Amino acid sequence: MDMKTVVALFDQSYGTVYEKLSQGKPVVCSTTGKNFDAAPAPTAVILDFFWIAQLKATRALTGRTVPVISWVTGGSSMFLRLWGPEALGGLDDFGAKVHAEVALSGRHPIKVGDELYRKAQGTIVRIPGLPPMYDYEFQPQQIPFTIPVSLLLITGREFLLDSDGILIASCDAYEKGPLDGVRQWFADWKKPIYTVGPLLPAGYTSTQSDANESHSEIEHFLFKKQETHGKRSVVFISFGTAFWPTTPEYLEEVVDALLEKEMPFILSCASPFANVPAELSEKIKNSSLGLLAKWTPQQFVLNHPATGWFLTHGGHGGITESLASGIPLICWPFDGDQPTAAVHVTENLKVAFELIEVRTGQGLRPICRNGKTPKGTREAVGEEIRRVLDSCKGEEGEQLRRNAERLRGELADAWKEGGTASVAISQFLEKYT
Repeated sequence: MDMKTVVALFDQSYGTVYEKLSQGKPVVCSTTGKNFDAAPAPTAVILDFFWIAQLKATRALTGRTVPVISWVTGGSSMFLRLWGPEALGGLDDFGAKVHAEVALSGRHPIKVGDELYRKAQGTIVRIPGLPPMYDYEFQPQQIPFTIPVSLLLITGREFLLDSDGILIASCDAYEKGPLDGVRQWFADWKKPIYTVGPLLPAGYTSTQSDANESHSEIEHFLFKKQETHGKRSVVFISFGTAFWPTTPEYLEEVVDALLEKEMPFILSCASPFANVPAELSEKIKNSSLGLLAKWTPQQFVLNHPATGWFLTHGGHGGITESLASGIPLICWPFDGDQPTAAVHVTENLKVAFELIEVRTGQGLRPICRNGKTPKGTREAVGEEIRRVLDSCKGEEGEQLRRNAERLRGELADAWKEGGTASVAISQFLEKYT
């Protein structure tokens, strides 16, 4: 079942299912047809704040007798940027800006909104806890697909304003400065915030295998590379399930550098936009140093003793998982919460290198925090990645690893008794149950 079908089914079925839940009646899964016994009516509803239709359906059925809590899974720095007040570096009421432009031009609001969002004038943005950034640095890459950003900005703000509080999957150990900004923002709105991160599965650090054929191949590769190259020798490369470089030769240059440095690697190709040319695929296969995988068990790979570095687009989930495993990062950010996360882990936490020369589009303009300007050439990418890989093997890389290991312990402490996440979830349950 494709994602559009899933979303459509969710939109169609939510109101019916929630009505039964609110009455303490049995429900039937709209996808599988499985029956679920009656349960006590909910005392609160937690919804992803992108789901404005579900918020409206909830309010229509139970009004404000059942609180609705905004569920935020991304990093707090970009959350501030996209929906926060201007005083904290945010876009504030983006919908008002769109409506004003539509009133003048008569153009379609979605088209106007997306243009306004992507338009960058070189304005300096100051987000709590981050170095200053130019507005165009939030979009350092051209991406191979379009996102209705303005619609998400407008409906997301509407949801946040109407909701009764916020659960955010982050913690002070990871990003106290930006989180303090979020706290200030929601204090002004008189809404509680609960920091329940990091969110990781039970037994996260386990490297237990399973029967998956792809998993077995990856496990064998990691075992062999640990045997031949030692612990912490493998570079794990993943751009997540959506993103992929739009300049193939840049990725080819990274692969060439890894082969030249004789550093083993796993390249995950989960994105539907993943395109590895046949020549490059054959080069990787013949090298015995690299492994291409359509799907990778990220938890297993990051916690395997052979894995030493994670080259990532820098989404909040991947960064959290990597640091919870004590693995330092090489960041290649594209969009969303990735650009601010890359700056944070590089400049503040000092657990990462950020690749600058891989930038494209607006990303080729000067960088606020250091004055550097990417050259936009394969040669520059090659020089940078080789310098970074050498640093990974040197004292700078070891210092980043020590920092990541320290942070690993601090993240684990968040869920121990008296830790920030443990206290927050207890406060949430006390209030809403």
